[in-house]
Amino acid sequence: MRARDKVLIVDDEQAIVELMALYLKSDYDVVPAYSGQEALDKVKSEKPDIILLDVMMPDMNGYEVCRVLKTSVETQFLPVVMVTALSGKDDRIKGIEVGADEFLGKPVNRLELVTRVKSLLRIKHLQDKVLAERNEAMNYVDVAGFVILVIDGDMKINLVNNKGNDILGYGEFELLGHDLLKSLVPEDLRDDLRMSFSSAMNGDSDLPEFMEHPVLSKEGDTIPVRWYNVVLKDHDGNVTGIMCSGEDLRKFL
Repeated sequence: MRARDKVLIVDDEQAIVELMALYLKSDYDVVPAYSGQEALDKVKSEKPDIILLDVMMPDMNGYEVCRVLKTSVETQFLPVVMVTALSGKDDRIKGIEVGADEFLGKPVNRLELVTRVKSLLRIKHLQDKVLAERNEAMNYVDVAGFVILVIDGDMKINLVNNKGNDILGYGEFELLGHDLLKSLVPEDLRDDLRMSFSSAMNGDSDLPEFMEHPVLSKEGDTIPVRWYNVVLKDHDGNVTGIMCSGEDLRKFL
C-alpha cells in the first residue's frame, strides 16, 4: 500500500491554513508553514508531494518561493498551486513566469481545491514513474561504463548519468544547465563541434556514426573519448536535442 501523499500548505494566516487542512486531511498528510522561508525549509525536511502557496506574505512572497523551487533541480517538478486573492491578468502571468502549475482564488472553494490537488498529484505520480524508469535504464548504462549526456538546442546539458559524473569528476547536479562545449570541450574544438551539432539539429546534415575527441574533467584533465551521438526527436518529428554516448578510451591506452 502506497503511503499517503503529503501536502504543504503555506499561508501567513493560520486560519486559512487550518481551513485548507480541514478540507484535505481525510485523504492526505498535511504540513503547515506560515512564511516563505519556512516553506522552503519544510520542502527540504518534509519532502511534500505538492504545495499550496499563498502569494501575499511579508518576508518572502509566493512568487519568490515558487521561483526558488522551480529553478532547483531537486524541486523543479514539484507541483505548486498559487493561492491568492489577486485576480488580475498580470498576477497570473507573473505566476506562470515563475513556474506555477495551477491557481486557486480566495476564498478557496472546497471542491475546486480537492479536484486541483487530486489532478496535479495524478500527473506527478505518472511523471515520477517515467523518471524512475529512466533512472533504471540509466543504471544499466552505468554498468556498461559509458558517459551519457543529453543536450538541448542551446547546447545546455539536461541529463548526465552517474558514470558520466564519476568519470568527469562532477557531483550529481553540477553539470545540469551548463553549456556542454564551454564546460567539457577543449577550446580549440568548440567551434567545429558547435557547427556540427547545430547543423544536425537544424536538419541540414547528419551526425557521423562516431567521433573521437577529448573532454575536460572538472580538474582540467584531458580525457580521450569515442562519442556516439544520436539526434532526439519528439512524436511529431521535431528535434529536441542530442544524446551523446561516450566511451572512455583510457582503458585501452
